[in-house]
Amino acid sequence: MLVRAAALLSLCVCAEAISVPLQRPVGTALQPQPIRRTSAVCMGRKFENNKLKMAKTALAYAKKASYIGKKVVMAVKAAGDDPVTNRALGAVIREANALDVPKDVVERNIKKAMDPVTADYKELTYEAYGHGGVGLIINALSDNNNRANSEIGTVIKKSKCNMASSGGVAFNFERRGRLTLNREMDEEELIDLAIEAECEGDVTLEAPDPDGRGDRDDVKCVVMTAATELGAMQAQLQALEIECSGMLVYVPLATVACDAEAEEANFEAIDKLEELEDVVSVEHNMAVPV
Repeated sequence: MLVRAAALLSLCVCAEAISVPLQRPVGTALQPQPIRRTSAVCMGRKFENNKLKMAKTALAYAKKASYIGKKVVMAVKAAGDDPVTNRALGAVIREANALDVPKDVVERNIKKAMDPVTADYKELTYEAYGHGGVGLIINALSDNNNRANSEIGTVIKKSKCNMASSGGVAFNFERRGRLTLNREMDEEELIDLAIEAECEGDVTLEAPDPDGRGDRDDVKCVVMTAATELGAMQAQLQALEIECSGMLVYVPLATVACDAEAEEANFEAIDKLEELEDVVSVEHNMAVPV
């Protein structure tokens, strides 16, 4: 009864509103209202920005799934498919969990690695000169060196960059271990963990870098270690069930300032390189305005 009464009341109100004529001064004509187009333009830009963001997110997911898959193959090829006896495989599986990589990706690549026909993956590093004196380091995991050489070389050439000889760019960088953690950590706790892991090099905390390094939203902090102590620190974190993902990175010793045109050209080259299946990441020493 209450619902029916409310409905009748609503109909009465609507009928009354419709029956009331539009009040305006006698002799005045209706004035046309201007059409506002700014909202449509804003919506268009918002749609394009969202579409670009979704594309980058999809590429990032595909990259991390591919990266984990390749690491699984390498670990299984080296020491078998049992994560209990194969510590490297166990570490990759825990890393996959930290990166939210589906379990079937890991299982599929374990099965793939057990096939004698499947080729192993190798870590490859390429160096290049970008625009404006910027150095580029391209990190790859590939099961076909010739394909990687060809595809990376083609992108570098089309981007009007130049390949560099080994060490020609790398001397401007320091090799470091980088761990992304899914929870907060303070310096005191980090030092205690480093001592337990028997790390002797510098261990520092940094903020996540979603733009430069592509850190995920769930990354709360970043731990930097000596290159040779990345594995020990990651093992210590995983032993305490702290979800983390680690990799070796090149940290520039100094950055290079370049104009807007060179900066845009460099980022276009980096984007094209990171679209390649064999490429894991591209690092640079370009000074990027905050």
